[in-house]
Amino acid sequence: MSKTATSQKGQVALPVILLISSVIVEIAIAGSFVSYFLSTGGLGSRLSQRAEAAAMSGIRDALIKITRNKEFGSTSYSMDLIAPGLGDSVQILVSRNPQSQFYLYKITATGIAGSRQKKIEATVTVSRITGQVQLQSLVERQVQ
Repeated sequence: MSKTATSQKGQVALPVILLISSVIVEIAIAGSFVSYFLSTGGLGSRLSQRAEAAAMSGIRDALIKITRNKEFGSTSYSMDLIAPGLGDSVQILVSRNPQSQFYLYKITATGIAGSRQKKIEATVTVSRITGQVQLQSLVERQVQ
């Protein structure tokens, strides 16, 4: 009788080891999913901020062109923002509406960073006589 009792002692060890190792593997998989979702959540907000910065740089570029030439006409152009490891770009649309004593410019810049887009619109008036540039409004719009 003692011979069968000693031969059955090791049979319980294998299922216990398999159970403990499967719990450890499940914890490791859950940890990797949590870390993945936390890192992609931060990436989305960084891309959104980069897209907004790209749109603002497009507004500034158009303002510089209008300031240098008060007769700057309606146009559409795009720029690639070059930085190491980044592929951000901005599409700029400038429309001019002549009024009696001033030009009314509407600048629309859409910044693109990865999968994120931000659209900013600015309204600018330029005096036909003095060439004074005044920023009337700066609004973020929804990208369609």
